[in-house]
Amino acid sequence: MNTNELVEKYLKDIEIEDIDFEPIDDAKHDAAYLLLNIPLKMLEEYQELKGEDTNKLPDGAEFWKETQLVKKLRTEEFVHKSRGRQPLYDILDFLNGEVWGNYQKLVQPPNRIRLDITEIPEYFEEDEM
Repeated sequence: MNTNELVEKYLKDIEIEDIDFEPIDDAKHDAAYLLLNIPLKMLEEYQELKGEDTNKLPDGAEFWKETQLVKKLRTEEFVHKSRGRQPLYDILDFLNGEVWGNYQKLVQPPNRIRLDITEIPEYFEEDEM
């Protein structure tokens, strides 16, 4: 199995929880973010593919980039199911570059985890202010 096959196996189980832009101090513009609920089993299998400890979570930004979820979420199914105040396509355009990826434990269901992908914004330089 490779990363692409792994994503295809679990894509239908990924849920978009929220999408929007959030203000970040001293940034030139608001940063796009996306909250995904992902099966823990997908992350374990990803770690196994990478030859890493399956008891540890992978780096969120690395997982986002290597699985190319930014491209895989551009399907009609996700566009129609996505929740948020912004169009999914717009958010994904901004999340195609440099991002932060953080995990948040979910109480329910216990076999899933929230992955927060946030755009790394450009910041104003001191002399621009």
